[in-house]
Formats: sequence, C-alpha cells, structure tokens
Amino acid sequence: LVAYELGASGSMASVSFQSAAMGAVFARFPRVLLVHRAGEPAGRALYIFLVAGPAPTQWPGMARVVHLAIPRGESEGSLARMYGAFRAFNPACAQTQLLLVDPDLPQRPALAQAFPAAEVQLSVFHLCKRLQVQIQQLTLESRAERLVLDTLSDTMYTATESSRRKMHTLLRDLVTPDLLPQLHIDWLLDDEIWTTHRERTWGKSAYYLRDVELLTQGLSEVFSAGVSLESCITSLAQHYQNKPVSPRSSLDPSSPAAKLEATENPEGDSDKEINQRTEERITQSLRDICTEPAARLCLSEFAVVQKSVQLMGTGEDALSIEVLEDAHTVDPKGLSSCSCHFNQVFQLPCRHILAALNSARKTLQPEMLSRQWQKGNDAHQARRDSADGLLEVLKSSWNESLDKSLLVSFLMEEINRLLTHCSGEEFERRYRTLRELADSWIGPYIKVKL
Repeated sequence: LVAYELGASGSMASVSFQSAAMGAVFARFPRVLLVHRAGEPAGRALYIFLVAGPAPTQWPGMARVVHLAIPRGESEGSLARMYGAFRAFNPACAQTQLLLVDPDLPQRPALAQAFPAAEVQLSVFHLCKRLQVQIQQLTLESRAERLVLDTLSDTMYTATESSRRKMHTLLRDLVTPDLLPQLHIDWLLDDEIWTTHRERTWGKSAYYLRDVELLTQGLSEVFSAGVSLESCITSLAQHYQNKPVSPRSSLDPSSPAAKLEATENPEGDSDKEINQRTEERITQSLRDICTEPAARLCLSEFAVVQKSVQLMGTGEDALSIEVLEDAHTVDPKGLSSCSCHFNQVFQLPCRHILAALNSARKTLQPEMLSRQWQKGNDAHQARRDSADGLLEVLKSSWNESLDKSLLVSFLMEEINRLLTHCSGEEFERRYRTLRELADSWIGPYIKVKL
C-alpha cells in the first residue's frame, strides 16, 4: 500500500508505504505502537512505526516495522495527513491503546488527535538513548561516567523502582544543578512511563532494545543517503525485504540443537549453507566438550551472535569483535581470552569468541576451555586438588585475616555452583537477588562487580 503527494514540479513530495507483511504484524499486535523519527540533512524526516508491546517476540528485528512514511513537512497539517494514511491502511489501529514516542517528537497533539482512544507516553528506548548521549556530553570524570552509564544500563533492563530511584539519586548527586533541568531526571520516577517496559523480563528487554536500536539505525542510514524521494522509499522497502525475520534459532537453549553431519563442505554451496553448517559444528563442539551448565551458558551467548550484527577488525595485537553495542578484544592466539565480563568471570567462550570462531569457520577446542568446565573432568580429582590447596593454607600460620579469606572463598564457590547449575529462569532470579543484595550492602551508589 502506498499513499503519496506530488509537488509543484510533479515529483513525489510525501509518501507512506506499507507491505502486506507489515500490515499482518500490526493487525496481530496493535496494542502498543512506537513512533520513531529519523532526520535527514536535506531537512526531510522519516517516520518509522513499530509494534512495541511485550508480545511479538516471535517477530523480532526488522519484522517489528509496520509502516514507513516521509511527510511533506512537519507542520501539524502535514503530520495529520501522514497519521491519517496510517489509519487508512490499518483498521486495527482502533485497538491501539498506547503510543510510545520520542520526547522530541514534533506536533504530538496531531498524533493524539489521530488516535483519540490511545494514550501517548514517552518511549523508554528514546528516553534512555537521550540520557546516554547527555551523560556522555557532561564530561564527567571517567570513573563517574562509567558508574552512571552502568547504572543506566541496569535500569534499562530491569526498570524496577529501586533501580530507577538509584539512577535518579546518582544523577542528582553528580550533575551540577544548572545542568539537571535538561536531563529531565524526574522521568525516571514516573511509573506510567515504565509500566509497559516492566512487563518484559531482563532477556526480553535486552532483545527489544537491541531490535529497536539496530533497525532504526539501519533504516536511518538508508534514508540519509540523500536520494530522490522515489528512490529513497524504494531503497527503504528493499532494506526491509532483505533483512531476515530472525526465526527461532536452533541454538536457542529451549529448542533442540541441530545435529552435526560429518560431511565436508561440497563445492558450490552458498555462503548461507556454509554458515549454517559452521554454526551447527560450533554447537555440537560446545555440547561435546563442555559440561551441561557450561554448554547452556555458551549456547545462550552464541544465540545472541546469530541474531546480531558483528563488526570485526584485526589489529597487530588484538582481534576486535563488536556484537550489538558492546565492543571487546579477543586474544587472536588460541581465541581463548576476551576482555568482556562474561569471559573474565566464568572463563567460558563468550559471544565475542564464538563470533570469532564462527567467522573463521573453526570449532571449539579443549584447550580453549578452563578445566573445570570440560566434560569428563574428574570431579573427585578437582575436589582433591582443592583440598590439597586448603591443606597448604591450614599448615600456614593462622590469623583472623586468613579465616575471613577462607570464608569468602567458600562462599564464592557455593554461589558459583548455585548460579551455574540451574535453569535459565532460576539463574536470572538468583542473579538479580544477588545483585540487589550486593548493591544494598556496599552501595547505595557503588555498583559491585559480581
């Protein structure tokens, strides 16, 4: 479906576009709609409409996009006509209950008039992106900036009242009073803004924010190319068509892993077929070498790799891997060490190492894995080694400091066992509890490294 206006010269001056697939997704999930605006140097604006409720998890990525529009201008009348075209294309918009918008969206009353039965509310995605940019512009001391950004990340993924209040207090204490108004920190305490976002679990919040970030960025890049409106909408439609819908991965921990076929890559296979076989081999190597808890953790990491944009750069001393918004360095010798928190704490192949394996079409090798995680590792021998180490400690001079050190060591070992030998849902619950306890004891404004 296409609606357009012609300018005085007969060229296209505005356009609204929607494919049958877009309309079908919106018809199924019309309750919550996110409206994103992307600017362009020539002064035009692209409006991207996305389904944003917690339900459409089986349509991640580009399939969240349900409508694209480039208005003639951004006067109230022009935007009213654009919203009118959306309503004409989508009878299901009568069921829309909530509209999520950027705080800087122009002419918000025009949107409210087009959807009289829906509530217009600020988008958590846009609010957090705006805060992130503003924090980086404050030129805070590096440690303080890192603390604020980490707290913001925790708020984005959990959105509990305590995490939002902690973020609010931290900004109030660190930012000078003259700069506070532009941050609008009171938005952090507005329960109505965060209600829909809180319906998502930690994992679903991460995927949702990732999806919105990637697809809006991709469409904005295509739009900013500065071509004619006819060519622009064609390019946007092609970009939408060429992006995969990201079906449920065979590496999803809750679905059976693909079986490895012991065959070499025959000549003439497409890159897609070769990549699929590579992913299957990595999956099988994880299951063959790792213990079950370790395999489950690594498969969760690799599932993210499959669904993410991966940017790789090779330097003299390090292989740079960027998955989603996080960039880390992987040791190119052996591909066994990465700078990310997951690898440093668990000593397991993280998403960055798995991405490097996937790109090089290699598989996991035993020497890349810590001994404690390898399948077949003699648990009795491991306990004996631990006991031998304890015996050495007991033979040394006893003091209160050593007593405390041993207690901490035993506690850490037990926590590690409880976190790694449980289901994904139980892991998330236990980890969040531990996170709150640690921050409460040491905080309230210092995030403790777990």
